[in-house]
Amino acid sequence: MIVVFAGRLVLWLIAIIVVISLTGQSRGDDVSFPLPGQFFPIEVKSKAGNHWRMGSYEVWILRGSCTIRQGPLTLESREAVIWVDRNPGSAPDFGASLSATSPALARDEGPILTPPRSAVSGESAETATPPDSLSSSGRLTKVILYLEGRVRIISEDANRPLQIQDKTWFGRLYTTGDLSIQVEEEAGEPEPYPPIFARATTRRNAATEGLTQSVLRPNGFSSEGPQVGITEGSMRRIRVFPRGDVPIQAQWFPAPQGGQWIGVIDAGINLIVEEPGAWGTIDVSADRVVIWFTGNEAPNLDGEDTTPQQWPLELYLEGNIVFRQGDRVIYADRMYYDVTRRAGIILNAELLTRVPDYEGYLRLRADILQQMNETQFFAQNLFVTSSRLGIPGYRLQTQFAYVEDRIQPALDPTTGQVIIDPETGQPVMTHHPWALARDNFIYLRNVPIFYWPVLAGDLTKPTYYLNRIRLRHDSIFGTQVLTNWDAFQLFGIRNRPEGMDWSLSLDYLSERGLGHGTSLTYSRDGFLGLPGYATGLADFWGIFDNGLDNLGRDRRALAPEADYRYRFLWQHRQYLSEEYQLTGEVGLISDRNFLEQYYEREWDELKDQTTNISLKRIYGNSSWDLSAGVRLNSFFTQTDWLPRFDHYKLGESFFNDAFTWYAHTSLGLARFHTASAPKDPADLAAFSYLPWETSSLTGDPLKTFSERMITRQEVDWPFQIGPLKIVPYALGELGHWGEDRAGDSLQRGYVQVGARADLPFWAVNPYIENDLFNVHGIAHKVNFKAEAFWANSNRDLDRLPLYDPLDDDAVEAFRRRLAVLTFGPTSGFGGPPVPYSFDERSYALRSGLASWVTSPSMEIADDLTLIRLGVEQRWQTKRGMPGSRRIVDWITFDTHFSLFPDSSRDDFGRFVGLLDYDARWFVGDRLTLASTGLFDFFDSGQKLVTFGGMLSRPPRGDLYVGLRVLQGPIDSTVLFLSYSYWMSPKWMTTLGISIDLGESSNIGQSFSLTRIGESFLVSAGLNVDGSRDSVGVHFSV
Repeated sequence: MIVVFAGRLVLWLIAIIVVISLTGQSRGDDVSFPLPGQFFPIEVKSKAGNHWRMGSYEVWILRGSCTIRQGPLTLESREAVIWVDRNPGSAPDFGASLSATSPALARDEGPILTPPRSAVSGESAETATPPDSLSSSGRLTKVILYLEGRVRIISEDANRPLQIQDKTWFGRLYTTGDLSIQVEEEAGEPEPYPPIFARATTRRNAATEGLTQSVLRPNGFSSEGPQVGITEGSMRRIRVFPRGDVPIQAQWFPAPQGGQWIGVIDAGINLIVEEPGAWGTIDVSADRVVIWFTGNEAPNLDGEDTTPQQWPLELYLEGNIVFRQGDRVIYADRMYYDVTRRAGIILNAELLTRVPDYEGYLRLRADILQQMNETQFFAQNLFVTSSRLGIPGYRLQTQFAYVEDRIQPALDPTTGQVIIDPETGQPVMTHHPWALARDNFIYLRNVPIFYWPVLAGDLTKPTYYLNRIRLRHDSIFGTQVLTNWDAFQLFGIRNRPEGMDWSLSLDYLSERGLGHGTSLTYSRDGFLGLPGYATGLADFWGIFDNGLDNLGRDRRALAPEADYRYRFLWQHRQYLSEEYQLTGEVGLISDRNFLEQYYEREWDELKDQTTNISLKRIYGNSSWDLSAGVRLNSFFTQTDWLPRFDHYKLGESFFNDAFTWYAHTSLGLARFHTASAPKDPADLAAFSYLPWETSSLTGDPLKTFSERMITRQEVDWPFQIGPLKIVPYALGELGHWGEDRAGDSLQRGYVQVGARADLPFWAVNPYIENDLFNVHGIAHKVNFKAEAFWANSNRDLDRLPLYDPLDDDAVEAFRRRLAVLTFGPTSGFGGPPVPYSFDERSYALRSGLASWVTSPSMEIADDLTLIRLGVEQRWQTKRGMPGSRRIVDWITFDTHFSLFPDSSRDDFGRFVGLLDYDARWFVGDRLTLASTGLFDFFDSGQKLVTFGGMLSRPPRGDLYVGLRVLQGPIDSTVLFLSYSYWMSPKWMTTLGISIDLGESSNIGQSFSLTRIGESFLVSAGLNVDGSRDSVGVHFSV
């Protein structure tokens, strides 16, 4: 643990050196190409587009085969955004050029059109007025272009022909001729704007900022007049205040070379330098200051005057220096700082700074902190700690450290797009520093306990080789040492791909063997040559297992079905465009019990690990999905789709919005595979196939190869009668299956007609007051709900296998054991198989799953007559200080139940069934009492009730006590208790208890005690798993 913490801290301390640099950008040399003359007309063509006006600009968003031509220049792309200004008030330079942007400004973003940098203008490049000699007899039109997707730039200029290919391109064209825009399908302003418009706006803003320093002037014209003209956004303001009661005493001396002043202040000051940009204001205090200022006159230090931001400004400070910038604070004895170049050197420095993933500040102390150039930094004889004590309890000390800083735009992790600062409108920039540190020690007090000669790594992931280490011990795996390593650092890969994280695992389990694996996660724009934001995970872990599986009671010593056990999982999702989404997954597992033993949470809670690929399009209220999938794991029941196509149309209004239409059509070629039986005799003895997994003729495991074609449609007719909303509806389905459970083809027709109704009402009594229950007025809100329908199918549900399963693999595995252990021959239920009243298909049907046009299992449909009634209530009151009270829920109570007119067919002889309720009483802001229930009334039907209370006392802790009572084929009464409590500023504890009171058996307990130190959290704990008869301990720092 110390090694991991050391690596994390030492690399972060090196990153902190960058604080003496305010982000700088270097400009590369432009590669220029000729710009067409403005007398050439411009012609634009595309397949589709949106057109609207925004201020003085006409805006076009073009899609599909975009082509822009002007004279010898041709631009091509898949998508484009165009701003057209018919009267820009500026003209291009005949010597302007097509040039590659500087990597510092737009890395890998292709060439843009820029004017020559012969002078600096005080006006924006968008609005600068050209010299009179540039006026043209024709009206000038400016076209601002942003192209994206397979961009090609072709110039047929006889002198300098060129052809460029890129992902994106931004530039400007001018013409005094005609502008023609031809779009095959034209629409108005989109709502909302598509993502390409945001990217285009970001690119335009960045380019505009870069051009404000340049004037559009033809080559050969004189450059008379002022050579420096600065916009308001690039000015610097200097203000000086006394540090104490002594007035400011500044002495100014002209520099011998002229044009510069030297100021000396020795009475103690607070100097503030305000500049635009990401780093903003510098606030520095010192006893003595020397200022080198560029200007014709000595500066006015009251802040009334401003100077250009690029004019040199240098500071030398001595005595009790406090340097503040952003959320960082530097304490030093002596310091030199070049404000313009963002460079400096600090002697005897102490720095407090925030770092990611750490609540609080890191403290850094160094003899020398120096910025060597715009991207390289140096520190000498420094240490870092999170302790604020004069003599820290621990510190990480290094002799020399170097940092190379790379600056890139920040990307949104969910969309992959550049993040824009809402206040400035400019891209948010991020640092990607690489660090190297030599002669590194870890000290406890003044005793060195660890040494490592060289540390190096990418500081965006501040660990050194070892990402994480965990120590555990329990009865199943024995003593465990689990390590996770950074693969990029191990293999010396310095320029790791953007948005990717690659790790290696090496684990020792004394009772099982040596585990090993690798994991790759990515979140980036573009993947394997495909455009669009992509996110995914590839994970492998394997072990030569020499132990036995312990999966709980009656399965505590199962022999693994494979000697080498593993899991490989790859999940990928990519947004190809605004409408298209590509999803892929590969799930390969060595044997049936591997996930349940080694990855229990994934087995219990996450989706099935399948192998499939899907291309989906979502547009308006419609979508389609083309997918294919195969089963790689023979011990799971799954369906191969070779392939499958689904189309959805939801909420489509017609007949003047009087009716609403819903539709789902599914076509596919399905190969149904049933799971293989277990090999271990103990596991096999409690295994039974589910009814829909077997042939209805022989009872053998089912295997089919079948086409499936289904269309399910629904038409609603909603109308209002006063407060009562009624929605009569009719639903119908036609389906064809190539093979049913008997191997025959099956055609099914299904129809359902009914109506849904809602009746809300409310009442308010503002005069009810009760200080004991914190009630100040009551509003009672009620909504009565009802649905009644009759459904008929010409084929029985039992004839079909579940090509679309109802449950995931974990639940199906449990149901196969349930059929033997709970409903077996000695149980009185006559199983296996499970009686139909407890079959998952019966429950899904009675719950109304066939009423869903988008049902996840289209096989579920059969005869049913049902009336579903319910009432949802909430009592609300006001709480809080008088004059600022807020409305809150006081009590909520929802209940529903179903009536079955044909009870012998639909509900096993009971007219009432599926009764549920959910009640909550918010006694106060800290105490909540809750209860839920679910009941079936046929013989041995489920009766499930929960009671519980939650007490919250922030920030001290939380307490929950609950009781769950289940009656039916399985009877249990389980008591739950959990709490976390902060006993003192230095100690906290957590506890969890689960006990089955009905069988007087222990389920499990967990306990941990944590010591909260100034710099570390030290935790020790105990875990008991009664089902697996396992006791474990853990220790972590």
